[in-house]
Amino acid sequence: MTSTGFRLMPMPTFKVLDRYIVRRFLFIFLVAILAFLLIFHIVDVSEKIDKYIKHNLTMAEIGSYYLYQLPFFIHIILPMSLLLASVFTIGKLGKDNELAAIKSSGISLYRVSVPLLFIGLVLSVFSFFFEDIVVIPASRQRVSMEQNELRGRRQPRQRVFENIMYQDSPQCNIVISRFSTKNQIAQKATIQYTRDHTLVRRIDIPRMKWEPESRQWRLLNFKIRYFDAAGNETVSEIIPDSLITLNLDPQDLIQTTLKPETMRYRELSNFIRRLQQSGNDPRRWLVDQNFKVAFSLTNFIVILFGIPLAASKHKKGISFGAGISLVIIFIYYGFIKFGQIMGYKAVLTPWLSAWIGNILFLSVGGYLFYTIRQ
Repeated sequence: MTSTGFRLMPMPTFKVLDRYIVRRFLFIFLVAILAFLLIFHIVDVSEKIDKYIKHNLTMAEIGSYYLYQLPFFIHIILPMSLLLASVFTIGKLGKDNELAAIKSSGISLYRVSVPLLFIGLVLSVFSFFFEDIVVIPASRQRVSMEQNELRGRRQPRQRVFENIMYQDSPQCNIVISRFSTKNQIAQKATIQYTRDHTLVRRIDIPRMKWEPESRQWRLLNFKIRYFDAAGNETVSEIIPDSLITLNLDPQDLIQTTLKPETMRYRELSNFIRRLQQSGNDPRRWLVDQNFKVAFSLTNFIVILFGIPLAASKHKKGISFGAGISLVIIFIYYGFIKFGQIMGYKAVLTPWLSAWIGNILFLSVGGYLFYTIRQ
């Protein structure tokens, strides 16, 4: 209470403005998701409708297939929808002169961006767990349907399997780079024997062939490496031919084939640890493990990039903003895939190969955001 008897009014809060911006943003975001989902499904149905007819799939089976595929599509289009929503939201505010009115009242574009950036951060965390808990299990079901209902008996089954890890016993792990069911030959195989979680013997085998009569594996031109307690290594001469009895048979190899993109984060971490313990190079799997985290952060980065883009280009129209947004997101995706390939080829470290796209776009987006006029 002042000396004149009047109560001082509190400073106005930004809650009303935040709610207004968030409502507009979420509406455009949901519309974008629905539009992308519709486009993706139309394209997918157009490509596969011949298979549906050929194999006499019922509407229930087709519906189940797309139900399992839906989480994957959502995961992919989430960053695209967020970028479009941020560009359209800020661009529409500018086009309707609402942005100018907000600035004239003393509220900066930085402050206007806070709720949108917060949504991007929350959805980045959500995206990681959504992929791990929902997308991967659903994708496994979808792949199973593709291998059964969609391929049918007339289609050739997969005959070559790669990057196989098999635990033959508690002290024996087997890693195979490539296995062909046609000739029952495994290439670039290693068998590791451990004691107290320490590698004591390793057999490096360029080729080994399954002998169905004796149910043994024939090892060809292999070497045996021995490791003592101090870590010193002794390598044998090349042994041209020998038979070995393992618990592993060709059917086990087919069933235990693993692909990084179909593994949950914990499964992938355990697989990488087993590879490292057995002395094998886990580079490819480390790249994919880092990519799972890096791709989730894309949802925050595209909003950080889209806000200054829309603020500086709103005079050119919303259609321009939509077009440039799509160009940016495809360049972004292309850069991410390029980084992955560089990681697979050992040109970049696994961490840098997965994060190089994020680092570049985060730097550019941060710079554009910093240089926005108040």
